Amino acid sequence: YKVEIFVDNKKEIMVEQAAEDYAKILQSINLDREINPICVNIEDMLARLDEFETLLSSVRAENNSILENHVSGIVAFSDGFDNLRQRIDKLEQFVDRVNTNVNEVEKSLDIAELELNVTDYSLKGLLIKPLLAKAKASGISSDVPEQPQSNLKDGEFQTVQVFQTNAYFGSNQISYSEEAQENQGS
Repeated sequence: YKVEIFVDNKKEIMVEQAAEDYAKILQSINLDREINPICVNIEDMLARLDEFETLLSSVRAENNSILENHVSGIVAFSDGFDNLRQRIDKLEQFVDRVNTNVNEVEKSLDIAELELNVTDYSLKGLLIKPLLAKAKASGISSDVPEQPQSNLKDGEFQTVQVFQTNAYFGSNQISYSEEAQENQGS
């Protein structure tokens, strides 16, 4: 029975010691010092979250404003866009036609230079060489079986057909040739 009392006393002493140790620990802990930094961090995060929410609502409002203003403008421009697309297509056709005409004129010019034997573009080459070439050509017999391409048809120069401006720019606009005729009549 003594052993039991001794064990019970020992348990009581251990419990009292543990209680005293826990009391010292709890007394040494300063809750303000431990919890305050956490509370400050939470408050700071809440403030940043509030700022982010304000920024997000501002961005949403601006986005809605942009959508309302610009999307309607883009939709309203769709008819103008079709018109612009057609004008660009016509301009591309016009540029292709002008390119074709320029190539034909260059070809005609090359043929004329060959006929007149012009290789020198100085005044001497443009005036004297063609005359000498014609004089030589009249002295040489025409035994040449194949004749080069010529701009002459029945002895008359044939011009290259070029585009009509009103086909591309409309008839309501005055063309250069009409303007020249009006100036000559005045």
